[in-house]
Amino acid sequence: MKRKHIIIASISLTLFFAVAIIIALIIPSLTGKQFRLDDELYGESESILIDKDKYEQLIRDKKSFIVMVDKPGCIKTSEMRVSLSGFPDDMQFKYYHLYWDDAKETSLHEKIKYTPSVALIHDGEVVDWLNADAKEDEPLYNDSAALQDWIREYILF
Repeated sequence: MKRKHIIIASISLTLFFAVAIIIALIIPSLTGKQFRLDDELYGESESILIDKDKYEQLIRDKKSFIVMVDKPGCIKTSEMRVSLSGFPDDMQFKYYHLYWDDAKETSLHEKIKYTPSVALIHDGEVVDWLNADAKEDEPLYNDSAALQDWIREYILF
């Protein structure tokens, strides 16, 4: 009789964890938090330099993309680029980068006040961004795995 209870308990726990994992994967997409980048941005890791006019055109066209705002020569910028380009094969994507001087003349400047930063844009709307001056975002700047997790929260691969 004891053996039967152990088997039932083991099956129940296995089912519980399987359902919990499935819910954790499905719920973000059901709530609308997760989205796909524009199709042409998947497949390889690459940084594409854009200017303020191109950025504003992407916003007007309601595109979904990732943009990094940076300053040339900044050490943290270099580290962030290495992190973004070092993601696993199942997370390869192209992202735009916009120099700070151009970003200050776009609608993005309403959100991003410090560099480097990464913004996630869905249908032309900024849904989240990294704040280089915020203590809670610090792990995302210092740990590639944390940055990957943050991006996976939003982007469907």
